[in-house]
Amino acid sequence: MLRVRDPVNGAITPLGALAGDIVRVGFVLASDADELSCTRVLVIGDLVSRVLEDLHSAQVLTAVIADDRTKVDHLLRSDLMVRPVCDVFCDQHGAETYLGRPLDFLVTGGGADHETALRGPTLAVAPARCAAQYWPAEPTTLRFALAKVPYAWPLDVTDSLLERSERVVETWRDHVAQWSRHPSRPIPSTWRAAVIAALDDDLDVARLVAMMHELDRTGIVEPGAKFEAFAYLDRVLAVDLMRNLGRARR
Repeated sequence: MLRVRDPVNGAITPLGALAGDIVRVGFVLASDADELSCTRVLVIGDLVSRVLEDLHSAQVLTAVIADDRTKVDHLLRSDLMVRPVCDVFCDQHGAETYLGRPLDFLVTGGGADHETALRGPTLAVAPARCAAQYWPAEPTTLRFALAKVPYAWPLDVTDSLLERSERVVETWRDHVAQWSRHPSRPIPSTWRAAVIAALDDDLDVARLVAMMHELDRTGIVEPGAKFEAFAYLDRVLAVDLMRNLGRARR
């Protein structure tokens, strides 16, 4: 069960979903937030949706709540691997009317223009500040950089952060391509349970990434199992780890 933690009082909000349940989630983009902070809200919201859908087999319906539809359309077309949303609405009431019932959960970057109107459990994403020319960074690199830092922490997107993120993703892509040439093996059950527990624990992507590094380096797990593990987790991270499959080795 996915659980999120209030950064102020530490209270835990469970976002429980059984296989087949329909979960309605709103991504709230405040009008006074800059483009990078809005991008982070969409990426974190998409991670929430993917955890519920791909790890817990729920069906997630997402709606964007924002004043500027043009900006939202631009961000959704930016190859950030954000899954399609139902539509863009100017307020929560419009989203709930369209979806036919109240939203189960909100992912928001805050903002005074929405704070008084929002209702329901909320995951508050801290702002991201730009200290680099993050566009035209490869979208999956930017997605990984935004996702791997705890969402409640303010984030400075720097050249070094983007470079490190790109190196990690490219290394993993090369390794996945190499592992794909070996016979498939099951994902180690204890490892799989541990990564699901990490994501369910307040969307702890940093812990997940550390576990992926450990699996990458270990000589105990067979390459075919490593391939299946990374393919499984890329359904959530969505950084295109399968990109180099079938390419000639460098």
